[in-house]
Amino acid sequence: MKTTHLLAILLFLLATNVYGQKDPAWDNTTKTNWPSVFQVVDIPSSKDGKMQKAYLHTSTSKLPQPLIVSLHTWSGDYTQKDPLTEEILARNWNYIHPNFRGSNNHPEAMGSAYVLADIEDAIRYAVQQTNADPANVHIVGVSGGGYATLLAYMNVQYPVKSFSAWAPISDIEAWYWESVGRKQKYADDILKALSPDGVFDKGEALRRSPLVHSYPKELRKDARLYIYEGIHDGYKGSVPITHSIHMYNRLASELTKDTTYLVSDKEIIDLVTKRYNPFFDKTIQLFGRDVYLNRSCGNLQLVLFEGGHEQLPEALELLPIN
Repeated sequence: MKTTHLLAILLFLLATNVYGQKDPAWDNTTKTNWPSVFQVVDIPSSKDGKMQKAYLHTSTSKLPQPLIVSLHTWSGDYTQKDPLTEEILARNWNYIHPNFRGSNNHPEAMGSAYVLADIEDAIRYAVQQTNADPANVHIVGVSGGGYATLLAYMNVQYPVKSFSAWAPISDIEAWYWESVGRKQKYADDILKALSPDGVFDKGEALRRSPLVHSYPKELRKDARLYIYEGIHDGYKGSVPITHSIHMYNRLASELTKDTTYLVSDKEIIDLVTKRYNPFFDKTIQLFGRDVYLNRSCGNLQLVLFEGGHEQLPEALELLPIN
């Protein structure tokens, strides 16, 4: 076989492997046509009056139904394909997928005051425009959407029933340097959002980090926060598991002085370096995945499972509904 023929085959196989791979279902930023039952709506911002678009689904049930607020990922916007929509239709629930200033690469996005206002506006709009049970509102997000979920937990005034943050970012300063070290595009996104002069602004990064925001304990006393993270994230994924652990520890430490509820420094080092827990409880599973750490304190729960930077397809089954 000629060398040129072998080279052509090799190039074809490489192209098939690289370009044939699909984006993870939860992180597909390709703008696609949504099912016709999801309508695009315009929501005026209570912060600056700018219209923020969203996809909305209204349940056809005659009885009030839950409202799912699904938050797009770091590089996405309201048009981003959301795999939760199939389950929404199957369950006939209410749903909104807001824009909240789109991709996190400009000053109005990435945890700004505009973002927080937009998320709250979207919740209140959907409660008014659908047959949502106002006491049965749930926020769900993965990656950048998990980051936005944590921001909402710390700031949104609406009495949301549960917050589910999958593979979230909690500390923008830490993630900037982690992204620099991993040579990921997110470092450049953060600079564009924080620092017009191209110099990293530590103070602004902290202001947009849910990890250091004031904990509204009284507002969240009846709300649940679930943090889910695949143990291999940070290795096979863009967000180290320490973001989830530190967020849980910070909140739990404000609820109790009993350190047994916290993840210890030794446990953190072991989990980060081993990506495994030799002593995990084999009777605990998350939809067939091994769970290496399941820690809770009050209405807070942290779950580290066998996986990477992802949200499991069964995410809605984990919500405290009925």
